Amino acid sequence: MTTDTSSSRQPQATTDSVCGLGDTDSAKGKYLTSIATVAVIMLLIGAAALFPTGFLAALDTVKTSVIGNLGFIFTWPAFTISLVMVAVCFTPLGKLRFGEGEPEFHTLSWMGMLFATGMGIGLLTWGVLEPKYHTDAGQSTDMALLNAFNHWGLLAWAGYLAIGALFAHAMYNMKMTKPAEELLGNGLWSKLNLVSLVVSTVIGLSLSFTYATTPIQQGLIKLVGIEFSPTLIISVLAVCAIISSASGLKRGIKWLSNYNTLFAIILMIGVLVLTVPGDILSTFVRLVPEYLLKYPAMATDIGLGDPERKAWLADWLYAFEAAWYGWFIFTGVFVARISKGRTLRGMVLGVMLVPTLFSCLWFVVFGLGSLSLSVEDVFKLIDTIDTTGILSVILTLNILLFFITSADSAGLVCEMLTVKRSRAFWIIAMAALAIVVSWLGGDVYKTLLSLISVAAIPVAFGIFALVIAFVIRVRRDRASQAIPAPVPLTQR
Repeated sequence: MTTDTSSSRQPQATTDSVCGLGDTDSAKGKYLTSIATVAVIMLLIGAAALFPTGFLAALDTVKTSVIGNLGFIFTWPAFTISLVMVAVCFTPLGKLRFGEGEPEFHTLSWMGMLFATGMGIGLLTWGVLEPKYHTDAGQSTDMALLNAFNHWGLLAWAGYLAIGALFAHAMYNMKMTKPAEELLGNGLWSKLNLVSLVVSTVIGLSLSFTYATTPIQQGLIKLVGIEFSPTLIISVLAVCAIISSASGLKRGIKWLSNYNTLFAIILMIGVLVLTVPGDILSTFVRLVPEYLLKYPAMATDIGLGDPERKAWLADWLYAFEAAWYGWFIFTGVFVARISKGRTLRGMVLGVMLVPTLFSCLWFVVFGLGSLSLSVEDVFKLIDTIDTTGILSVILTLNILLFFITSADSAGLVCEMLTVKRSRAFWIIAMAALAIVVSWLGGDVYKTLLSLISVAAIPVAFGIFALVIAFVIRVRRDRASQAIPAPVPLTQR
């Protein structure tokens, strides 16, 4: 008797596609997903351009009603992840390596790319602005800095770490090429989730365009005496990012990040030495332990029974954390791309703990430095402490390079999530949205922050779905490895 083995020779397309093991979508499916993403972005641009008042009112309504009341869906998971990741460092799981061989990038270059992509240009802008916002509202200097720590510290970097580790394991250990789709089965829901992820990335980088435009405009006025329009500056920035993208990851983003980090450290040392170094160092040493002690309460605050506190949380903690969710996929996927060969323990240290300490130091240096001199923004701070203009040039270059790095890496991630050779297109889409929002007038920072916060609502649920699917997939793979393979029947 001969056993029929025809079934074993049949392709496993159906099972593999459901499990995420088979081939990724056809080129047609990828292009359809990209077209849907573009349609959503064009809809946003059209709504903002044609109905600016209604557009802003709708954003404010959604932010107040949804994020104001349900903001804990952003903060509590990030808080939990931060604790879990620290605990993992002390377990054998911390030795898990993503891929084989040595790390692809030197540690300093790796961390420079993390910092530049994760929040470099945001720190340059908000390092002075946020402490001033809080102290102008009546908070003490210590409380203003602690709030800044909470908004830019562990809650932000924990999300980057979680998504980075998830995608790194999926790509390098589980051999997935499109984890964002394969984990959810390559079906309709995975496509809708992918659209929301790419849209949030485009919106997030539009915010970076805005962050870069105002200080570069101020720097050019000081250096050459000409006031260039935001539209022209954004267009030139987009061209620079596209040129950088043509040089590749190991040259363009890597070398720009190295210079970014060097310039940022020079600026921070300059502000430290030329303002109030004693107060800055003593405040940093005193506030970091206080931040760690208060972190659980600050990170999980819901303003229970205090409407005024809830309104403040909606404008600050929840808005920032929702914005980080909009950046988690973009930065997390980029972290995964550059972290081949690294261990989970190394990523916890390099992606969450060290950057958090650096962010805290940054806010103490720039926050206290600006408050001691009563200046309103980073350019006025640099102008006040350095009359030679050298630091102003470095600041302008730092902002320019930080932006180019972020835009280039965001274009790379959008390309990874959609179709090949589309990086330049996504950079142009980011620039177009930033230009339209700049035409709205008012507080452009807050407008884009509100936009990315609202866009982050579906992204958050998409991220939760990815994490759940990833855990199920890992458990199933481990269970299948534990079951001995069946012994094939022989012919009789």
